[in-house]
Amino acid sequence: MATRIRGLLNLGLILSLLWGPHAVAADAEGADASPSGMRSSGRWLGERGPFDPRPLPGPLLGDGFLDADYFDAKNRLWVEQGINYGGYVSANVQWGSESSPSHSMSESVLLMSWEPVRRNNGAGRLVFGFAHDHTLGRETTRKFADRQGLVETPNDLDTDPDETFTTLGLLHWEQEQWTGPDRGWGYRAGQIYAPAYFGAARYLDDDRRYFMARPLAAAAGAQWVGSNDIGLGANGIVWKGPWYLSVAAIDGKADRKSPDFKSLADGQLLYLAEFGLERDFDGPNEAALRFTVSHLDVDDGDNPGAGPGQSAMISAEKRFNGRWALAGRWSRSFGRLSSDYRDLHSLGALWLVPLAREDDIAGFGLFSGEPSDGTRGRESGGELFYHLKLTQAVGVMFDFQYWSRDDDSGDRVRTRIWGLRAEFDF
Repeated sequence: MATRIRGLLNLGLILSLLWGPHAVAADAEGADASPSGMRSSGRWLGERGPFDPRPLPGPLLGDGFLDADYFDAKNRLWVEQGINYGGYVSANVQWGSESSPSHSMSESVLLMSWEPVRRNNGAGRLVFGFAHDHTLGRETTRKFADRQGLVETPNDLDTDPDETFTTLGLLHWEQEQWTGPDRGWGYRAGQIYAPAYFGAARYLDDDRRYFMARPLAAAAGAQWVGSNDIGLGANGIVWKGPWYLSVAAIDGKADRKSPDFKSLADGQLLYLAEFGLERDFDGPNEAALRFTVSHLDVDDGDNPGAGPGQSAMISAEKRFNGRWALAGRWSRSFGRLSSDYRDLHSLGALWLVPLAREDDIAGFGLFSGEPSDGTRGRESGGELFYHLKLTQAVGVMFDFQYWSRDDDSGDRVRTRIWGLRAEFDF
């Protein structure tokens, strides 16, 4: 049974990370055994998936409302019935140094998976993902950034131009086939959220857990695409040992809120491909390197005058003895410049056991981006955060950002932003 359970945990790398940026690593205690579908390298990435690693050993205030029995029952439901659920509700508040405005918003996410197909050499599952963003007050993220004089935004949960946004971002079937130790193939088809499967990283690309500033937190490799990242499509992946290749084509002009069959018939697609390496170097020193490219064949939408275009992205992350980590990214847009930046460099350094607390995480990030608007100078900045786990389900993050830019017109931007995020994660 233990081998069977560990085999079911191999859901992250297969199909290029099932839960994408919302994932957490599975319990490492079962990582050594390797049935036919398991990877012997890159375990901390490869084992992301529906299995919840909680209960955690030492939250500051103890278990709280959701205790060990809750998480044990939740994991038994997945192992025995092939049904999993999870999600979170967050509240975010930020204050800026320019005119002292504030910005508040919340996000609710629900993820579910049902795996009716379970065989010794493969599995098939239905995946559902729902998200709702809501601005608390009239100051949306974009308006808040404008008042601070920023090109990009200090929080990537932007609801502009509407104060709310609701989407059925995931509704697709996944099938995976293991053809031998450390090799196999798989596919998914249906409603796909592209950033969840391309450019996914553990320490960058995830403002719901770590960084809040968009240059550090936005989905890498697809940030220039704008509002063209959710739609009907298909994704396929093959892997052998530490290497994998993933390709996809999805509707490039869908309404993003539900499966849009009418838009799909127009044939204007977003194409993505990623080639990656994931492996462990002699102990808790896991590393990953990814190269991601995309082509958007869309004539309307964001910045329609620019027409179709391409992007390229290189990302890497490395842990050191399970205590420290580095994560970096470079990306560039070509042709279609619908994003705020033409190119972007980001680097994050993480302290994985701050103050000897293994449930917390602290980090420092730097970024520099060349705006798509040629009249504006390069925008750079840094961010410092501490994520404190209060109970098994409740966490808070304290955040400070500094932004800087000098424009050709002589305008100088120097902005400081303080942030606080609370999250209930079930």
